[in-house]
Amino acid sequence: MSWAPAIAPPHAVEPPPAGDSLLGHWLAMVSRHRQLRLERAARRLRITVTEWLALRQLQRSGRVTQCRLAEAAGLTPPSLSRALASLEEMGCVTRSADPHDLRSIRVDITDAGRALVARLLETEREVDRELFACLGPARCEELAGALRAVVAGDRRA
Repeated sequence: MSWAPAIAPPHAVEPPPAGDSLLGHWLAMVSRHRQLRLERAARRLRITVTEWLALRQLQRSGRVTQCRLAEAAGLTPPSLSRALASLEEMGCVTRSADPHDLRSIRVDITDAGRALVARLLETEREVDRELFACLGPARCEELAGALRAVVAGDRRA
């Protein structure tokens, strides 16, 4: 029996006809293309995408509990815990008991973690530049604005 990936690579998926306006499908395809590029970039940087997401969110949040970090990064607690163990081993984060709630664990980013986030953000920008180069700057800004409006509208629902 051969192993098959749960999600087919984007080039193996037949896109709908050009006149078909299934926006969700197109967004999913673009997201999958981007995800594959980020995974390749992450491997080159010797980090997982989960570690990448956790570290980037921690940079934004500052010191935070592990539970809140999982929520903010959109990660499951077990997957975040594994990512944090690896990041702690790399010297990118520290974990300590929360003095106000001994059941909670606080997570802090270190200087090494901040330096890695700077590299990750530049890598992420490069992935986006390559992926969206076919649109040009004006259409990229227009698309970004439209997507921000969708997210803002969905948050109100």
